Amino acid sequence: MKKKTKISIILPVFQDQASLSKRLDELKAQESEPSWDLVVVDDGSETPLSLGSNPEPNWVLERNETRQGAAFSRNRGASKARGEYFIFLSVFLQIPANYLNTILAFIQDHDPVYAQHSLVLSPTLTATHFQAFLGSSEKRVHDQGGQLSIKQSLFTAALIKAKVFQEAQGFDEEMQHYGGHEMDLIYRLSQSGYHQRQLIENCPLQREVVSDHKTIQRRLREYGQTGLPNLLKKHPKLKKDILVYPAIWDLTGFFGLHKLFESAIARKIDADKALSTATYRLYLHLLMRNAWDAR
Repeated sequence: MKKKTKISIILPVFQDQASLSKRLDELKAQESEPSWDLVVVDDGSETPLSLGSNPEPNWVLERNETRQGAAFSRNRGASKARGEYFIFLSVFLQIPANYLNTILAFIQDHDPVYAQHSLVLSPTLTATHFQAFLGSSEKRVHDQGGQLSIKQSLFTAALIKAKVFQEAQGFDEEMQHYGGHEMDLIYRLSQSGYHQRQLIENCPLQREVVSDHKTIQRRLREYGQTGLPNLLKKHPKLKKDILVYPAIWDLTGFFGLHKLFESAIARKIDADKALSTATYRLYLHLLMRNAWDAR
């Protein structure tokens, strides 16, 4: 009797054969093999990606002929996956030894609806203070008894029950801007009664790449100008969770303090000053919210 597929790893990739090859080698080197499959989605890379000369029989490669973005690619991967759980990973994250058995044990012990990995920087990665804050989830994501906030629930490295994902009809492909499709799905799941959101504490994943300051500025400003308005148009009740302290914001904005705060913190980040977690969190909020105000 054929063993039922328990885990499906879904891996969207764009223009990064080198990192994909590393992830494939790491999966081949797993110490043992619970029932699982892998779906790689090539999101329109100029040179088509490859699973190598000797791919495993449980590996599938799908290709978008043009770049479609994360929401579309993740949905396409999920449509080909057979597992009871979907694991969405990013190609810049190292897959540790015995990963599959660790995840299988976590599923058996916790029966999660949704769970995500904590992220840490690879010891080989050279990073600024700001990148160290961005690259590690230890100072930004906190599990409050299985109730990660909607804003902290991301699919960079996360697992979800396949039937729950399918009930929700996956990611909204209209929400293609930075982070929007992830928050939209988590919010819809929460509205449907799926509140359990856990950290997989015993299996952190190491980042080999972390975005630089200018990239984060661009992404968060894009989110504030386009992604967030689309999200709040669909889910108006989220506004109170994202655009917090409106009265204080309006008062300080009257004196033009928001842009001054953003610029002052940006200069310190460019000079690679070590800042507090609260300051970094404020800065990310300022980038998004100032862009929202400037629409």
